[in-house]
Amino acid sequence: MKTIIPTSYVAKMDLAGMGLSVACAIHCLVTPILLSTLPLLGFEFLGHEGFESVMITGIAILAGFTFISGHRVHGRKLHFIFGALGLAVFLFVRPFVDEALEPYATLLGGSAFVVGHFLNWKWSKPCESC
Repeated sequence: MKTIIPTSYVAKMDLAGMGLSVACAIHCLVTPILLSTLPLLGFEFLGHEGFESVMITGIAILAGFTFISGHRVHGRKLHFIFGALGLAVFLFVRPFVDEALEPYATLLGGSAFVVGHFLNWKWSKPCESC
């Protein structure tokens, strides 16, 4: 089953998804360290829960769109499992773990999204030997 969206566009969106997932993980790991200096720099919004919710929503929407589009190209489903794992960690694990474990949950969730995007990107590339 082919998609209407060009494969190159899906690949670019996967790269953007990987970048957004990595940026989210870095944000979640660095924000607690920089929390005291963020207001001085004018970036206090980065420490708010609302910003994290917007980041997670953006990651989930982008992943859903690119994963479905990629599935129409290559027909594989493993990347959906990584996306679901990442979303489950962000929604059901990270909010309820101890603050000391939150960076590890963030790293796990973000890494799951990155792996899912990488697999989708790899499988969506045109076959060079075909």
